[in-house]
Amino acid sequence: MLAFIRRTVVGVIAAACLSSVALAQQTTNTFDEIIKRGKIIVGISLSTPPYGMTDANMKPSGFDVAVANLIARDLGVKLEIVDQVSQARIPNLTTGKVDIVISSLGITAERAKAIMYTNSIYVDEQMIIAPTASKLDNLEALVGKRVGVTRASTNDTIITQKAVQGTNIQRFEDDASTNQALFTGQVDAIVSGVAAANAINAQTDKFARKFAVRQSPMGIGVRRGDYDLHQWLNTEIMMLWSGGELQAAQKQWLGIVNEDVPRF
Repeated sequence: MLAFIRRTVVGVIAAACLSSVALAQQTTNTFDEIIKRGKIIVGISLSTPPYGMTDANMKPSGFDVAVANLIARDLGVKLEIVDQVSQARIPNLTTGKVDIVISSLGITAERAKAIMYTNSIYVDEQMIIAPTASKLDNLEALVGKRVGVTRASTNDTIITQKAVQGTNIQRFEDDASTNQALFTGQVDAIVSGVAAANAINAQTDKFARKFAVRQSPMGIGVRRGDYDLHQWLNTEIMMLWSGGELQAAQKQWLGIVNEDVPRF
């Protein structure tokens, strides 16, 4: 009996050790794989200016692209960008199509059930944008109005939570379509961020910011369990902030520099 108990205990310990090794391998796999392949694959929406877009030479550009390039540079690897719509960001990450997501990704408790977030790289403010002459100064004024949002975005989530009953929320597949709906009068207003509002104002003076709905910190999405990659990215964000490169990217692409960014 004693020998049986000893064998059982040894078996349990051995299994525990193997499980620990397997867990350690799992949690370091993505980071190690990035270094091994010499390339990081990043999900970015290239139809969400000024975060992600293509320039006159049809090359990716924008704030998210700038951050991705800095990360690839400091990892010492090449950058591959996977263009994606808002609703594909989380699925692309969890299924392994991309290593990380940098795609104007607002930090929410609901999304954090499926992925891990890094510390924030930018704090946006979600606001109502509407024709300059319109009298929309609070949520109650949106009742009976058509309000456009990009499907599955933080803008979609927050206005769905806060809208007064009777508000007609209309969803579009990407920011370009949402903005176009505003330009053509398909909707009476849209929910968007400060940087997006600046981009709209750069094109026309027919639309104005009406009121803020909520602040929205943005981070980088990482798969659950990728702790080594998560830790490296948080270190990288701290170094980019300390060196002023993150603020420089904010100023260049978003026209705004955060005084500070939230940290977990």
